[in-house]
Amino acid sequence: MKSYYVELYQKGKVRIAQEEVCTEDLQDNEAIIQTDFSMISAGTELSRVFEIKKGFSYPIRPGYCAVGTVLKKGAGLKDIEVDDKVFFNAPHSSVVRWKHNDVTQGPQIYKLDKEINPKHATIINLALVAISGVNSSEVKLQDNVAVFGLGNIGILAALMYQKLGANVIALDPVENRCQLAKKMGLKNVVCKSGEEQIAEIMRLTNNKGVEIAVDVTGVSPAIINAINCTRQYGQVVLLGSPRQSFETDITPVFSRMHMKNLKVIGAFNQLAPVKEVEGSFNSVTKNYQAVCNLIKNGDIEVEKMISHTILPEEVETAYHGLMYDKENYNCVILDWEKYQSDK
Repeated sequence: MKSYYVELYQKGKVRIAQEEVCTEDLQDNEAIIQTDFSMISAGTELSRVFEIKKGFSYPIRPGYCAVGTVLKKGAGLKDIEVDDKVFFNAPHSSVVRWKHNDVTQGPQIYKLDKEINPKHATIINLALVAISGVNSSEVKLQDNVAVFGLGNIGILAALMYQKLGANVIALDPVENRCQLAKKMGLKNVVCKSGEEQIAEIMRLTNNKGVEIAVDVTGVSPAIINAINCTRQYGQVVLLGSPRQSFETDITPVFSRMHMKNLKVIGAFNQLAPVKEVEGSFNSVTKNYQAVCNLIKNGDIEVEKMISHTILPEEVETAYHGLMYDKENYNCVILDWEKYQSDK
């Protein structure tokens, strides 16, 4: 079966390539999936499109989450059937020969609830990242929680904290992101940058600081701000992935962490077990169900987050928009319907 896929062949340059996908002799843990929609992960993908992340070489096939229809499956995939709509991890491709395993960082597949719009389901992977940050912290009713960075993951994390009863202070210097955060239902949004963020947090907390600060940006100055606005015995959650070099005198930061008895928590989502294990209530499967319920119940209004639905051949423009035009680009979905009849 012919498949089309996104290929990143040099910095900032993308093309649509094609290949033949063999659909025969499936192993027990394999499936052939025809993609309906896939979503751009602005953090992970842009780090490779623009060489922010080091240690890889072109060409690469970007993308890691999609929704599609199962065309064929191996006997070992007991939880899905042919013709099921599924959420799965894979690069941007029109047809995927997908292979399942139970390794934490391996590809996952879940049957999609019929009540969830397939296009909206592409947000699930970002919500799984967000929920890992929330679950890494010890939030209590009416805690003050500062969330730095209102990209998609930041907004999702802030909404989850708010649903748990926290007083959320959501911060970002980009006006468009702040407006979207308000539309999504966040009650306290601060559109400021740098030291102004800390000053506003202190004003809103009567100079006490917050119980929990969550950095979703992965940008070192924002992480320092998160540490500097956290009150004694508070928690700092590093949800964003730091990728860029940054030079500063780190001693004052370490001193504050030490003198304030701060707990700094790494929240890399892919270390959660796939299924619940004894001694831990956290798992990808449990988090998946939680995220689906939030979408079904309207706690996450996905349609408001989507700024562009594009054809796959428009992806290079979208990458540049997400990188350099944050006022207009937010959440970008690739629609693969055009390629579904080409077999």
